[in-house]
Amino acid sequence: MKSILYVFFLTISLSAFANPLKGTWEYVSGEYATPDGNVKAEAPAVTSTRIVSDTHFSYITRHSNKFAYAGGGTYVIKDNYFIETVEYGNLEDYIGRTMAFTYRVEGDLWYHTLYENGKFVESEIWKRVPSKL
Repeated sequence: MKSILYVFFLTISLSAFANPLKGTWEYVSGEYATPDGNVKAEAPAVTSTRIVSDTHFSYITRHSNKFAYAGGGTYVIKDNYFIETVEYGNLEDYIGRTMAFTYRVEGDLWYHTLYENGKFVESEIWKRVPSKL
């Protein structure tokens, strides 16, 4: 009986620390700072899939049904920050860059926002892709 209770409490304890971002996500919408002001984008004009494992992330994005960009790398979660380090991709200016996004998950939606040096950079909404298993 003790071993059953131990396994039960261990399972509950581990699930309390489960990574809320692990899985596959599809792009819903975003807002981005540009030199000419903020611009907005949303699916289906922009489609993107983001995959988050225990230690890595990757994404591939299409705009108007044409390949736009892809990339990925490693990340850590600290407090309410998703801190990604881009290690590969077709946007060379991003390779080696570390960005700390504030994030929150509400239901099946992941909201993340990036400010750098006190200035707004981008804000995106992603929707969890349900597992087919």
